[in-house]
Amino acid sequence: MPTLKRYIPLFLAGLMSACLDMPEIDTSTPQPDAGAVDTPDSGTPDLAVTITAPTGTFYTSGSVAISVDVRGGTPEVVRLFKDAVELATISAPYTYTWNTAAEPEGSYTLTARATRSGRTFSSAPVTVIVDRTNLQVSSRSPAPGATNVAYSTPIQVVFSKPVKATTVSDTTVSFAVAGVLAEKTLSLSSDGRTLTLIPKAKPPLPATFSIGLSSGITDTAGNALVIPSTPWSFELPHWYSFGGPLNAVGGSTLLKDTAMALDSRDNPVVAWSEEVTTGGRASIFVYRWDGNAFTPIGSALNGTPSGSAYKPALVLDGSGNPIVAWQESDGFNENIYIKRWTGTAWQSVGTGALSAQNDTSSSPVATPARNPSLAVHGNDVYVAWEEMNVEGFSSIYVWKSVNGGAFSGTGSRGGLLNAVYGDSSGTKPSLVLDSNGQPIVAFQEQTLEEYSPTNIYVMRLQPDNSWDYAVPPAHSYDDPGGYVSGGLSASTGATSARDCSLTVDAQNNLYLAWAEESYFDGPRDIQIFRSTGAQSWERVGIPLSAYGGRSYAGQARLQATPAGKLFVTWKEFDGNLETGREHLFASRWNNNSWSSLVASDGINQGMQNSLRPMLVIDSAERPIVAWHESREATDNAAGDYVYVRRYNE
Repeated sequence: MPTLKRYIPLFLAGLMSACLDMPEIDTSTPQPDAGAVDTPDSGTPDLAVTITAPTGTFYTSGSVAISVDVRGGTPEVVRLFKDAVELATISAPYTYTWNTAAEPEGSYTLTARATRSGRTFSSAPVTVIVDRTNLQVSSRSPAPGATNVAYSTPIQVVFSKPVKATTVSDTTVSFAVAGVLAEKTLSLSSDGRTLTLIPKAKPPLPATFSIGLSSGITDTAGNALVIPSTPWSFELPHWYSFGGPLNAVGGSTLLKDTAMALDSRDNPVVAWSEEVTTGGRASIFVYRWDGNAFTPIGSALNGTPSGSAYKPALVLDGSGNPIVAWQESDGFNENIYIKRWTGTAWQSVGTGALSAQNDTSSSPVATPARNPSLAVHGNDVYVAWEEMNVEGFSSIYVWKSVNGGAFSGTGSRGGLLNAVYGDSSGTKPSLVLDSNGQPIVAFQEQTLEEYSPTNIYVMRLQPDNSWDYAVPPAHSYDDPGGYVSGGLSASTGATSARDCSLTVDAQNNLYLAWAEESYFDGPRDIQIFRSTGAQSWERVGIPLSAYGGRSYAGQARLQATPAGKLFVTWKEFDGNLETGREHLFASRWNNNSWSSLVASDGINQGMQNSLRPMLVIDSAERPIVAWHESREATDNAAGDYVYVRRYNE
């Protein structure tokens, strides 16, 4: 009996199998297909259907060559579908040419379907975009006809749609400098829409660049480029101009005394003195370049109700806000005034007028404070200036403000500096800070020798709060060693060194420029020295002068990059007494010689007289120069406009 029970289920299963006709179930996963229905076919292996051409998204303006690959067996029929509509039935080797000429422009989805034994297998879809619209130029940069193009400006053309990369080459894109073909590098953006051209070598400037595009450039569908009707050429000057002539008031108001600094984005901030009304009082104006134009920072600056402000000095604090110092008369005496831009308003630094001697109208003699020089370290603001005493001799003062508080003298003598012991005058300080924030100041001072020539002296604040020489020191007649003139001079004769400019690099090396005759009563040149020890200096190259004969160079400004790369600018009278002008020059030290960065007539070709140049170096080591143009060739003459230009590289 147990054996019989075991066979009953088997008997019932056989009986049911004989009575029911069950179809084969296809458990495979076919490719998605909106219009295909797989028909079951017992024991039929799957087919693998692939569109091998075109691949990906394909653009066309004409015919499309379609290829299909079928593996896993031989199909009974292969059909092509355009969206849900059958396009063609194809046979081995399963190729078809689809002429899209009659199709509307747009996107189409192609699929291939293979059928065998009642089952249908579909390929993955391929997108074909029919596009018969010509390729256009959407924009070109620099703009055609531009006349003030920076060499650093990318040369780019943006197309209306992606470009076929193989059609961009030296034969379809031309580049010429002053009409002569030049080598270039071409690169196409990842989206195929932006073409960038880079000259392989920088050509001499000024020059005109011309770029030609041919109809051989096509889009990915093969549509040819429509060549713009306006030729693409633009001019690169030797010196790029930040805007045009600059003044604050306009009309016939005169200005002078330019100052400049750079913000963190290499945008120049400039300050100058300008009459508020024609022939009236002068104020200090501060403007910032915003990338397109100079815009004013706050209102005009004065320290007194009616005095005129001159000789601005300018630095930027850690937030990029300008700090300005200047000299101004209160009707009796000249004092130094310092203000900081807070972001919304100008605010005094310290307690107001700054002077080492508190003169009043009852004082017998005024002791004017003049020629301020500024430096900033964190929240500490340093200012140096010259101030005359009641005996008529000038000394240098260096004072400091912490966190905007009252100024106090730096050093054991209340910030007072004289390099020569005796009745001599020190003037025109140039102040810098070393990497530790300690002040170093250079100035010119009389030597007490016959004719009282001036030498250049450099003094630095020591850790013990004393000031010490950074140049050979001077001694008085009472010194046991006898009088030694000390300081720096281009000659041992009675030549006067003047208008010094001090700069320092990241390694605390000092560099100094000034104007001086190389021999008595000779032409005036620019002299440049660098420190080689505690009180040792050596000349950097030969004296600089742009003209031979009796020309007069002056107002040198020197700047060093953190790595010690040197740039200098100066103005120079060309020596023509009847038609002569003051020209502006700039040079770069190339480790063993000075290399001029200007043409023969200077930066200001075709202009009037360039005076009071100021120099800064941007993060790309390009010099930027600001100055004002005057109708007169005298050192302190006023003019109509300020100009700001950058060496174009």
